[in-house]
Amino acid sequence: MSSESAGAVGSIGRALLTAALALAAPTAFGRTGDQEKAPPDERDAPEWSRAVLLRIGEGDGPADAQLHFGGRFALDFTRWDRRNANHSGFDLAALRPLFEADVNGRSQLRAELDLVGTDSKRHSYDLWVRQEFGRHLALQLGQIRVAMGSEYATREENLPLIGYGFTSYLTGRYDLGARVTVDPHAGLHGELVGTLGSGFGLEGEGKDDPLLMGRFTIEPLRAHGPEWLRGLYFGAAAAYQPRFRDELRVTTPLQSTVFATGELRADRAAWALVEAGWRCGPLRFGFEGTRGVLDNVDVAGPGVKDMDELFAWTACASVLLSGDSVTWSRGRWGAFKRAPARVRPVEDAFTALRVRGVDGPIELAVRYSNADLDRDLFRSGLASYDPSTQEVRTFSANLIFHLAPGSRFQVGAVRTLADHELSTFGGANRDTSLVARLEIDF
Repeated sequence: MSSESAGAVGSIGRALLTAALALAAPTAFGRTGDQEKAPPDERDAPEWSRAVLLRIGEGDGPADAQLHFGGRFALDFTRWDRRNANHSGFDLAALRPLFEADVNGRSQLRAELDLVGTDSKRHSYDLWVRQEFGRHLALQLGQIRVAMGSEYATREENLPLIGYGFTSYLTGRYDLGARVTVDPHAGLHGELVGTLGSGFGLEGEGKDDPLLMGRFTIEPLRAHGPEWLRGLYFGAAAAYQPRFRDELRVTTPLQSTVFATGELRADRAAWALVEAGWRCGPLRFGFEGTRGVLDNVDVAGPGVKDMDELFAWTACASVLLSGDSVTWSRGRWGAFKRAPARVRPVEDAFTALRVRGVDGPIELAVRYSNADLDRDLFRSGLASYDPSTQEVRTFSANLIFHLAPGSRFQVGAVRTLADHELSTFGGANRDTSLVARLEIDF
């Protein structure tokens, strides 16, 4: 990067961080309640995270209560492929006020609203309360994020790429329900989720049928393996729906629709996902694959047909170019840890407000995602070859500048290859689009 470019990025970072800190007025940079507590060896490590607005308690021990008023802001500039049906320009990707509370480290509340309103229901995302029972058991109630894999379980501010892959589009949702989490020991995590069927998918489409899901992840070498293998993890999840009255919708990470149906009516649905990943210092790798089955789907004319070939898989990799470390815990990627030599203690609130330019690392990330949808959906007329394609692949590349705590600037490209020509791509089956995103989480 040239000195002129670095100066420009630094100027952007100083302006953004000043605005964020003016709104949040932090006293220290620390972890807040939107992230479930990690094991002590990870929780105590220095890292960039959101700021605590108000800490109630005495002495140097754990706070009796912590409150946080903040939010998420993301602004995109997308340069679409010249044949793409969309128009290049700016788009407000996220405007989400946020309130969080934590009492004695055991009771949490999170309310995240959605002022953009295009990809959510009830103009909200997270609306839940959570209670821990001892060290190993917790119950969460409300409108919750339901994720079968680590990618969708990871919040946008910790994801090294813009948007999600096809596995997340097929299996992810927000819904009203309950989650029970069990952590019998470090490196083993399990959860059981039940939802009412009053939710929405990644594109805001309705998810109107109940769902029961179980998921577990394990880090088998966390405590005893070689240092470079301790970050290895595996996971699996299964979900069941006693009836299915929903649509299927898949888009690219930049939200160009590549597969869509109307409402499908099936007797039941089942989903399975397996995943594996690894992290070591600044490096990360993740893979997840899913298969879905719809039993006895109503088709044109008398009769039903099983749709049992709904496949998708995603692989991603990233590297922090500064020597800082990526983190993964309890089934999702987290905020990165500062390298010890780069940690500077905050003496007081005035020091926290002093902006030092681009103080964070630069991260490079790539992702490949593939979706292969059942051909019988097309043969039976439940899907058409425009706007849908039977198989589609995307390759994404991102360069992320971590400007300051909670502030990132990303530039990325998404290359899409479809089996069929699509009107959203201007009658072509290839698309290469560019995006720049400015985001602040405070």
